[in-house]
Amino acid sequence: MKFKFILSICFGGLWLAVSLFFAIGWAQEVSYIFPSVYVWWVIIGIALLPGFLMSAMFFSNLLHWKLKRYPDIAEDTTILMCAHNEEKNIARSIQAILNQQYAGRIRLIVVDNGSNDHTKQQIMNMQTAALTNCSIEYVYCDQPGKAHALNYGLAMIHTPHFITVDADTYLQKQAVQRIMNHIVSCGSVCVAGNLFVQNAKASLAARMQNYDYLLSIAAIKRFQGSYQSTLVAQGAFSAYQTEAVQQSKLGEEHSPLLVRKSEFPFDFNVFFCSMDNLNQHIHNHPFVVQRKIFPFA
Repeated sequence: MKFKFILSICFGGLWLAVSLFFAIGWAQEVSYIFPSVYVWWVIIGIALLPGFLMSAMFFSNLLHWKLKRYPDIAEDTTILMCAHNEEKNIARSIQAILNQQYAGRIRLIVVDNGSNDHTKQQIMNMQTAALTNCSIEYVYCDQPGKAHALNYGLAMIHTPHFITVDADTYLQKQAVQRIMNHIVSCGSVCVAGNLFVQNAKASLAARMQNYDYLLSIAAIKRFQGSYQSTLVAQGAFSAYQTEAVQQSKLGEEHSPLLVRKSEFPFDFNVFFCSMDNLNQHIHNHPFVVQRKIFPFA
């Protein structure tokens, strides 16, 4: 693993050296028009530094193209879904969970975070379609904020591992099986899934967000996950070790275990837990796929 990382850095350094070779002549010519400090600031910030990082990441992902396969796990698991005014999407999201091809039993806890539309009715309707290997439980959290809803549901989890899924996220049929195989077999504290935009062609903003998911999230997380150093596990779909999350502390004693963090520019949310004193690894599984609806408003 260390050898592949060093090899990737060397490849990025080679790319940087070649780019610098071509940039020197161009910079000298442009320096007759603009100040040299400005010219090199632009070259380093726009071309050299990003090129080094992207080339090292690209080469590393090529070295790790073959993924390890894990045995199928039949451990019971809990899926935690929080919803606020999600009447348009939540039925389809729950149906995707009911369609999961998972060897174990799934307990779906849906936390209604103060919805004032027909979210509750949609959840109740889906309860009648629940299968024997998947139960649906409705709970209500009147304290506004998704972090509060997540922690409210966290207190009800008793399985060794649990999964967070957004109410506007649709899982592929093998998603739960693959992410559970990974987290149980590796003994990881957390495994992040791979996120794509469901309605990627709906608007220019949706296309931009899909590009961001593919490049900034999927590629970078695969690079980080290759060295067991994934920095963020998004709340849209990630698996966690229950005991590790419940033991985790953020700041003061009564700080929430799962915290909301807004990402610029589209205010998409990720939820993360503090693992500073647990000495554990966070992994990423690029073939665990879910698709998220991009909001128009």
